[in-house]
Amino acid sequence: MVTVAAASALLGFGTTAVAAAPADATTSSSGSAAPFAEQARAAHLTAAQTSALKSEVKRYLMKTGGKQVALNKIEVDGATLLVAIPGEDRPRDFAAGKGTRAAADPCLTGAVYSGYFCVYSQEVYQGSYYYWYSCAKRSMPWAGYGSWINDQTPGTRATFYNSSGGVAYTTPAPYSSDDSYYWTPIWHVRNC
Repeated sequence: MVTVAAASALLGFGTTAVAAAPADATTSSSGSAAPFAEQARAAHLTAAQTSALKSEVKRYLMKTGGKQVALNKIEVDGATLLVAIPGEDRPRDFAAGKGTRAAADPCLTGAVYSGYFCVYSQEVYQGSYYYWYSCAKRSMPWAGYGSWINDQTPGTRATFYNSSGGVAYTTPAPYSSDDSYYWTPIWHVRNC
């Protein structure tokens, strides 16, 4: 673990994200953060872009308690949070490619009634986004104006909760969306 912590510190990745990750396709057998650094190099990110993205990922890891599985991808108990490089409209796909293309968004691409509920950090379905399929209540990792899409199965409504646990809003049934929603008073979202 000392080697993992040292490598994490040198590469700027949080030890929580790296040390907690099992040895699989996202980490080498020694548990180093090299695959994440390689994803940044393969995408030709500048040092400033890499640093800004790492800071955003670290912030979201602290807020969600998830596990970093790619340079900008966090898994949180069956949900996925994709982090956009600050200044870019959409997250890139570092996990399945060289990070030169935007990641596929299950609520914006594919069939209607995909089964997913998606929330976005910025208005008009831009910025970082968090999506999940299975019924669960999730903590909201951002504030300010963002957006959401309810692309779940017909009849399924999502409920937004405030800091005291009270219901702040219930979405219309799918397909429904709001391209400008104020997230600050929302602490949790239950998609079902």
